[in-house]
Amino acid sequence: MKNPKSIIVLLYMVFLSSFQLIAQSDQPVQIGNRRELFVDRYLLDKMNNVSQRMHHPVNEGAVLNFDKPWEGNFSGYCTIIKDGNLYRMYYRGIREAGRDGNDNEVTCYAESKDGVNWTKPSLGIYTIDGTSANNVILAHAAPATHNFSPFLDTNPEVKKGERYKAVGGTDRSGLLAYISEDGIHWKKKQEKAVFQTGVFDSQNVVFWSAREGQYVCYFRTWS
Repeated sequence: MKNPKSIIVLLYMVFLSSFQLIAQSDQPVQIGNRRELFVDRYLLDKMNNVSQRMHHPVNEGAVLNFDKPWEGNFSGYCTIIKDGNLYRMYYRGIREAGRDGNDNEVTCYAESKDGVNWTKPSLGIYTIDGTSANNVILAHAAPATHNFSPFLDTNPEVKKGERYKAVGGTDRSGLLAYISEDGIHWKKKQEKAVFQTGVFDSQNVVFWSAREGQYVCYFRTWS
């Protein structure tokens, strides 16, 4: 037979642990300076005269038309980055439908000071249809131009010439990495794909996560 004193001590320890868990559950969750989406009640203790509601976006009309000869009806995959007082938009330009990652796809650029009124600067980087008076920042770089998706690297140890980074590619190439100092002039970071396990037939979102202390990629794949 077990020692009764040992049983009493064990029961006391179980009770004490349970009490501590209950006490801890009453403490507020520390979120620091993180932004949180209130998608449920997990972070909410009380709600007085308020309710959680899924709001609907309001259509305020188009702010940018894909009306240049190198853009067209199959343009898309827009990425918008706020850098200081300037909004930068990157998107795919293509006039006719074709296989993902074909050489007719280009990456275009527009900018805005308020996010509503956009301009397409004449950059003179690539010659398209016989003219360099265009807003193309990447061309003849298939398949990266199929879904070229830039981001502003907030890694505190980022190199000066790599403040902007981007990925693009398809399942045939994997995700290819590009770097830029100014967000306008781009070059490959390396020839080898940085990630290859995925379909990559849509917009692939990459960013530096301060919480994880590493780069994170969201992409589509098949199960």
